[in-house]
Amino acid sequence: MKPFFLLLFFASSFTVASAQGTAKKGAPANNTLARQFNNLKDNANSYVENNRTYKVVGVTSLDAFWKSVQDTIEAREKKLIEAGKERDQELAEAKESIQKQNSQLEAIKKEFAAKEQEVQQSAYNVANLSVLGIDMEKQNYVILSFAVIITLLVLLGIFLMQYRSSKLVAVEKQKAFDEIDQEYNEYKKNAREKELKVKRELQTEMNRIEELNQQIASLKKQSHV
Repeated sequence: MKPFFLLLFFASSFTVASAQGTAKKGAPANNTLARQFNNLKDNANSYVENNRTYKVVGVTSLDAFWKSVQDTIEAREKKLIEAGKERDQELAEAKESIQKQNSQLEAIKKEFAAKEQEVQQSAYNVANLSVLGIDMEKQNYVILSFAVIITLLVLLGIFLMQYRSSKLVAVEKQKAFDEIDQEYNEYKKNAREKELKVKRELQTEMNRIEELNQQIASLKKQSHV
């Protein structure tokens, strides 16, 4: 008669576990996987055999937990994809900004070279006491030349300071992007590790369920005998 009572005990355990799994299926989605797993384990019926404690978990509860695992993984993958897209977009914008700054620098260099050529031509005309066909006193011309040169140097200094400031900003952005990329890789690595851990834990629970099913089948055979 003992096997028969054990069989009734297992059957009632499966019925209670299935009812609990159905109730948990509508639970809030904000429960963490660890909390769901602990609830699944705590609410499972226990029995002791040969000084070992076993848990009886309903299939519905196990399916609901597996669905939560899949939803969590999908949500994290979406976040990773969105973060990658934002990083690529920001990096493209930074590259475009650097290219514009390089173009501006080339234009400044060309303009400065042209101005320098004009100054040299003016100095040549002073040396020859003729400026664009107009007679001018040497002292006034020298003062005018120095004023033009100083103005050009001031403008060049302003342009160089602006370029340097823009370059520093670009370098800081690039550094920030590198940090974001590193954090993204670390987050992806941690997500994979957590996913593997959850899968291993789930496989362990499935193995326990398979072992319980085998024991139940064995008890059924004994009860028929």
